[in-house]
Amino acid sequence: MSSEFRSADLAGVHVALLTPLKDDCPKQLRNSIDLEKAGEMIDDLIEIGVDGLVPIGTTGQSPTVTPKQHLEFVRFVIERVDGRVKVIAGAGSNCTRESVDMVGEIQKIAPGTPCLCVTGYYNNPPQAGLRAHFLTIVEETGAPLVLYNIPSRTASYLEPETIVSLASHPRIIGLKQGVNFRDSGKHRDDTLRVIRETASLDFSVVSGEDSYVSDILEMGGKGVITASGNIPEAARLFLEICRSHASGDVAAARRAQERLVPFIRWVFARKSPIPLSSMFGSPVFLPLVAMDATEDGPEAVKAMREWARREAPSLQKWWAV
Repeated sequence: MSSEFRSADLAGVHVALLTPLKDDCPKQLRNSIDLEKAGEMIDDLIEIGVDGLVPIGTTGQSPTVTPKQHLEFVRFVIERVDGRVKVIAGAGSNCTRESVDMVGEIQKIAPGTPCLCVTGYYNNPPQAGLRAHFLTIVEETGAPLVLYNIPSRTASYLEPETIVSLASHPRIIGLKQGVNFRDSGKHRDDTLRVIRETASLDFSVVSGEDSYVSDILEMGGKGVITASGNIPEAARLFLEICRSHASGDVAAARRAQERLVPFIRWVFARKSPIPLSSMFGSPVFLPLVAMDATEDGPEAVKAMREWARREAPSLQKWWAV
């Protein structure tokens, strides 16, 4: 990276990039990445004004790309971006050794590249294990780290005490909070506590939930890492939320959030990133399947395209005639 990434760079709208694939393996096992399409998607989002891009998160099929593809796509995105916006590389694993190795390889591609690392899915470590996991990654690689808390996908939850403790490390710079912090209860209380207790540190909390961006800003958070933002029309609305809030117009930010509802509904109409892959004319790796192969899928694809022609016309260029 051209300059050191700090927590302030996590503010605003960062898009968790879809990894578009070529239709060159009918078994959905060994498809190539469509770098030409990816490059155009990246340029479209940068032109709109997004603050950053996050390749190879869950939206980018991180569980199923090969390690070689993972690194090749991170390299491609960094080179294509060429310093125009920030890049945060997805690099998480439930195996600390694998995380260290992947983050280390990314640092060889571009030293100082921040990495987004998820909690320990399936093996579901205790809080002491989670703390040791993230500290080991940082200490072994020197990379800036963004924590990713998403218990709905991992069955693993970073408690606020653990997050606050980790935030005191100068290389752990932020948290992507993928929980329902809008409604009252533990997740909202925990999120507010983390924001409050890390306020004096070089640490930013951003939303991992596209539906709650205006909420996280009102709570003192800094922005979003979004899947829906792959759609250019949605990215504009996320930017409107952040800019309206920054100008003090909370009502306008909330209105923009409301206008995002149909975008978010379609992006998560099936397990992500299936709908986005359909929108961008891309296959998915098994065990995911194409949207039209799911229950009532053909009807859903037809309805999605009818909606997109009205509300997200930029997507039409990716559909086969």
